[in-house]
Amino acid sequence: MQHRDRFTHPYWGRLADPKQALMLVAAGLGGAAGWWLNIPAPWLCGAMAVTILLAITGWGTPLARPVNDLAMLSSGLTLGSAVTPETLHTFVTVPLSILGLFITSVVVMVVTSSVLVRYSGWQRRDAVLAATPGALSSVMAVAVEEGADIPRIAIVQLFRLVMLVAVLPSVMVLAGMSMTPATASPSAINPINVLIILLVGLTSGFALKTLKMSAPFILGPMLAIGILRGINFFPGQYPIELSTTGFVLIGALIGGRFQGMRMREIVAIGPAALLSFFVATSLGFLGAILVSKLIGLPLPSALMAFAPGGLEAMTALAFALRIDPVMVGVHHIARFTMIGIGLPLALKIRPSLIRGQPQ
Repeated sequence: MQHRDRFTHPYWGRLADPKQALMLVAAGLGGAAGWWLNIPAPWLCGAMAVTILLAITGWGTPLARPVNDLAMLSSGLTLGSAVTPETLHTFVTVPLSILGLFITSVVVMVVTSSVLVRYSGWQRRDAVLAATPGALSSVMAVAVEEGADIPRIAIVQLFRLVMLVAVLPSVMVLAGMSMTPATASPSAINPINVLIILLVGLTSGFALKTLKMSAPFILGPMLAIGILRGINFFPGQYPIELSTTGFVLIGALIGGRFQGMRMREIVAIGPAALLSFFVATSLGFLGAILVSKLIGLPLPSALMAFAPGGLEAMTALAFALRIDPVMVGVHHIARFTMIGIGLPLALKIRPSLIRGQPQ
C-alpha cells in the first residue's frame, strides 16, 4: 500500500500523463534536428522550439515536477562540472560585477516598465512585473498574490526568454564571442567518479530544498561539485551525453511553460513583448559592456550574465557556447535571489513603487 501511495502522490502523479512522454520525445527529436542543421546551442534551441509548438497547439504540457527537478539537477551538475582550478581565480571580480548587475537590473525594471506604461498603456503593476528580468517563478508568485494580469505578464517574460535563447547564440557566434575551441581535450571522468558526482549533486540539491532555498537543484550541485572540481577532485571531461540530456530537458522546460497560451493571445501582446525585449536587452547589454570595461570581466561572460533571461536557460546556453557557465550562473542566481527578496520587500515597504499611485 505504501508503495502504491508513493507513486500516486501529487509530486509523481503527472508522470503518467502521455503528454509528458510526448514532450520529452519531441524535445529530443527537436534537439537532434537542431544538431543536424548545425545551429548554435542545437539541443537547447531545437528542443525549445518543438515543445513550444506542442504547447501552444494544445498537445504539450508543463513538465511534471520530478522531470522539472531532473532538468534543474542536470543543469546544476553540468555547471558544477565545468569548474576547473583555474576557474576560481576569475571570481575576484564577482562582488563588483554583481553590484553592477544589481544597478543594471533596477534600471532595466524602471525604464522597461515606464515604456510599457507609456507606449502600450499597461498598468504600472503589470508593467513592473513583466519588466522584472530573470526571475520568472518569483514574478509569477507575486503576480498571483497581486491579482495581476498573469497571461500578459507570462507572455512578455517568456517571449523575452525565447528570443534570447533563439537569437543570442547566433549573434555571439557571428561576433566571434563564443565557440572558442579548447586547446586540448581532457580525458573523460572515471565512471565511478561520475556516479559520485551524481550522488553528491542529488544530495546537495535535496539539502537546499529542505532549507527552502531558491533553485535548490541548480544551486546545490553547482556549489558542491564546483568546489570539489575547483580543488581538483574528479578531474576530466564531464560526459557529453549527460550535458546534452540536460540541454534537452531545459528546452522542454521552457516550452512547457507556454501551455494554455494560444497563438492569438501571443500575437495580440506581441508588440508590447517585442518592445519590452528590445528595451530590456539593450539596457542589460549596455550594463554588461560597462562592467566589462570597468573591471575586466570577459565580454562574452558579461553579456550572458547580464542577459535578462532565466537562470537555467542562460547557464545552459553559456555552457553550450563555451562561455564560463559558472560565472554566468553565479550572476543569475544572485539576481534571482535579489528579486525574490526585493519584490516582496518593496511591496511591503513602498507598494507604490510596484503598484503605482492610487487613482
